[in-house]
Amino acid sequence: MVEALQVVIEMNECTWNYFKKDLEDVTPEEVNWRPLPEANTINLILRHLRIDAPWHVRSVEQDDQGQPQDAATAQEPTHSVPLDFERNLKELDELCTRFFGRLRGTTLPGLERQTAVAYKHSPPGEGSPPGHFLGFHFAVHLAMHWGQIRTLRNLYGKTRGEPARFFPDNPTFPVCGAG
Repeated sequence: MVEALQVVIEMNECTWNYFKKDLEDVTPEEVNWRPLPEANTINLILRHLRIDAPWHVRSVEQDDQGQPQDAATAQEPTHSVPLDFERNLKELDELCTRFFGRLRGTTLPGLERQTAVAYKHSPPGEGSPPGHFLGFHFAVHLAMHWGQIRTLRNLYGKTRGEPARFFPDNPTFPVCGAG
């Protein structure tokens, strides 16, 4: 592992490991529960990540012209990814493992080149992302959806009279009407 990328790699791995840990005891009912009819479910969020992750993997596996380095990075149609929690979690885990492995095998200049190629079609006016952005973006994307999932799990439990699953006694969120 290149020392210059150690923090980016550890940030990605740590986020993914905590993400998976928070899903270990999820029930099938909870996976498909919505607080509102138009809200996303844990299952939909996981499917979204499963659809998005191959782009990140392809981006770290590409050469300097944006060409895949092997056939395993071929893009699949979005509609071919089923709404199957267990399968998507397993496949997302495999994709994350590939992504982290490629990050470990690259250099900072290599990541900068891959970032430039991956984000060459960014919307005008946003400027060029920093060279490490490809590695950083994946961790942030996981973390944002991990937060959504933790929120859904807390809400699910509270609607069933259970204490909040995550930070149940958080003093920064006092009970309404108390104190």
